[in-house]
Amino acid sequence: MIEERHRTSRYRSIDEDTPAVAGTDPRILLASIVHDFNNLLTPIVTIMEELQRLKAGSPRQLRRIDGAIFCAFRAKTLARQLLDFANPRKLQLAAVDISQLLETLEPVLASVLPTGIIIRFDIANDLPPAFIDRQLIERTLLNLVLNARDAMPDGGEVVVAAAMARQPGNRTATREPMVRLSVADTGIGMDLATLQSAGVPYFSTKTNGTGLGLAMVSQLMERQGGGLSVTSTPYHGTAIDLWLRVVPSAAASCGLKKSRTRC
Repeated sequence: MIEERHRTSRYRSIDEDTPAVAGTDPRILLASIVHDFNNLLTPIVTIMEELQRLKAGSPRQLRRIDGAIFCAFRAKTLARQLLDFANPRKLQLAAVDISQLLETLEPVLASVLPTGIIIRFDIANDLPPAFIDRQLIERTLLNLVLNARDAMPDGGEVVVAAAMARQPGNRTATREPMVRLSVADTGIGMDLATLQSAGVPYFSTKTNGTGLGLAMVSQLMERQGGGLSVTSTPYHGTAIDLWLRVVPSAAASCGLKKSRTRC
């Protein structure tokens, strides 16, 4: 009974603190929750990755370890999306070498895919630098590769490609070429009705999906002066194209070469 009273008292003290917490900026509370959530996930991921590295367990157990690591990545991504949704940070646009960016990301993207899915990179030569927020594009690519994994439960291939092209739309010939950064899979694809709803907020093909993933990516690309397009065929896969603005030659010279000349 004494311990029971102690517990009741402890929980009452938490409840009594609620009005003070409620008066705090919700964005600060959310940031604190996301921070604590990620701190809890970190040791879990570390242990799972070590078990995976040591190949500890039967093939079935190793598949379950792989699934747990994947869910942890998903949880971290969702936490970051929630934070961005509540308090979008100011864009940090700069000249970025897309070839170098993809070279850096290659081992990270490969690490979130199971052995049944291979990843391939197809990068055009002499791409001009893109004017983007590098951190946001990196997170977007990770998100898209995770989505591609979801679409290929029986395995397949992911192709990450970068090339110069013109964004589809009206009067294409009048538009400047852009860097098309795409993630394509060989998964289940989408029919026309589903494709037309892709990117609509809260629409999801997953039973546990939020429906905010592509909508947030589309908004992110528009904020950077680019765009997003989706093509898909049932049972033949889906391709997501990110359209990135190209840095003018003078800006590229200043941004990439770190020239002392005033720009």
